[in-house]
Amino acid sequence: MTVKEVIMIFPMWELVMFVSAYVPHIIACLIILATMVRKPFRWLILILPILVFGSLCSLAVMESRWHAEAEGYDMAMPSLREALEDYINSGKGSVEVILEGKLYPPVFGKIELMRYLKTWLGKSVFHDTDQDADYLPEAYNKGDDWFEATLGGPMVYTGALYAGDNETLWTAQQKKLEYIAHSLGVKPGDKALEIGCGWGRLSNYLASKGAKVTGVTMSSDQQAYARRMSQSLGNDVDILLTNFFDLNLPDKSFNVISSVEMAEHVGIRNYNKFLRKVHQLLADDGTFYLQVAGLPRGYATGYNHYEDLVWGLFMDEHVFPGADASCPMGWVVTHLEQAGFEVQSVHNMGYHYSKTLAAWLKNWEASKETIVKTYGERSFRRWQVFLAWSVRISRRGGSTVQFITATKSGQEAARIAAQNRLAPGMFQLPEPTSLPSR
Repeated sequence: MTVKEVIMIFPMWELVMFVSAYVPHIIACLIILATMVRKPFRWLILILPILVFGSLCSLAVMESRWHAEAEGYDMAMPSLREALEDYINSGKGSVEVILEGKLYPPVFGKIELMRYLKTWLGKSVFHDTDQDADYLPEAYNKGDDWFEATLGGPMVYTGALYAGDNETLWTAQQKKLEYIAHSLGVKPGDKALEIGCGWGRLSNYLASKGAKVTGVTMSSDQQAYARRMSQSLGNDVDILLTNFFDLNLPDKSFNVISSVEMAEHVGIRNYNKFLRKVHQLLADDGTFYLQVAGLPRGYATGYNHYEDLVWGLFMDEHVFPGADASCPMGWVVTHLEQAGFEVQSVHNMGYHYSKTLAAWLKNWEASKETIVKTYGERSFRRWQVFLAWSVRISRRGGSTVQFITATKSGQEAARIAAQNRLAPGMFQLPEPTSLPSR
C-alpha cells in the first residue's frame, strides 16, 4: 500500500470531531504538561499541536485533490465553490450545469480552509449556548415573505415524508406531522414541548390532537407568526421566545418532547448538555422524537465526501451559522444513550429530504420576480444555490435526515408502548387533507 493510499483511508472525520469536542481540554492538558517538564522542552510541547493541526489541514487539501483527480476532474478548472460564487456574483452560467456537469472539482481549497480556521473551528471549539442568540435570528429572521417563497403554504422548514412520486409538498408535510404525532404517541391531555418550533405548524398539529403545547424559538419573526397561527386555529399553544438552555421548568414537566432539525444548532460541545436537559424535562413514561440532519463519516469507497464538507462550510457561511452539530447517526445515537435514552426507532429519510428541497427550490424559482424586487439578484441566487446544492447532496447521501424516536432507559412501560406503536406496519398514512394556512 502506497503512502497516498494510506492517507486516503485516514480517519479524518474522527480526528476533526475529536479536536472540535475536546480542544479546550487538550490545551489545558498541554499547559499543565508544559509546567511539568524542563524549560528547554516546553516549546516542543506547545508547538506540537500547531504542527499536527497544520499537517492535518494540509492533508485535507491534498486528499481532496487526489479524490478529484481520481474522478477525472480537470484540476486546471476553478473549484466547485469558486464556480458557484462566480454564479452568485455575476449570474453567468447555470447552477444546474455547475453542480451536475462534473466540470469543477469539489476540492477543499483556500476558501474552505480559511472558513474552517477563522470561523467554523472557532465556533465548534468555543461554542457557547449564549452564541445561539446571535446565530439563530441571523438564520431565521429573514422575513416571512422570504420563507413563504421557499416553504410554501405549510411553512415547515424540515424534511417531509413522501408516499409517492406525485405527492405534493402539502400532503408530504402532513404525513410527516402525522408520523411525528404517531411516534410520540400524543393523546388528549398530554403536555408537549417542541424545541425549535419554527413558525408553529407542528406545535399546532400536536395541539389538534388534544395536547397542551409549549413551543420554544429564538426567532422573534417565528414567534409572531406561530402565535398568529395558534390564535387563528384556536389551539392551546404557548410560544416562548427563549433559549432552550434557559428554560426554567420543573423536572418531568412533559409527556412528549420533539426537536425537529434543531439540535444541529446546539453545537458539538453542548450536545450532551442539550440531551440531558431534554431527559430532565421528560416524564418517565414519556417519548422523545428527534429529527436530525447530518453529514456521513466519510468511509465510503469510490465516493468523494469532500464535496459534502465544502457544501457544509458554504451552509455555515450563508444559511445556518453555528450549526456545527450536523453529525452522523452513530454519533447522535451514542450521545442519546450517554444522556440516558434508549432508541426505539430510526429511519434514514435523506432521499425524502432531497425531494422536499426540490419542492422548495421550485417554489423559490417561481417567486424570483418578487424576491429580486425586495432583496436583489445576488440574494436570490445565493438561496437558489443553497437549495439546488442541497437537493444534490441529500440525494446522493452526502447529507441525510434521521427520524429518531427514544424513551428513557430503564422505563419498561414506555419502551413496551413505543415498540408496540412503532412496530413495522403500525403507522398508517393519513388521508390527504388541506392544512389550514394560518
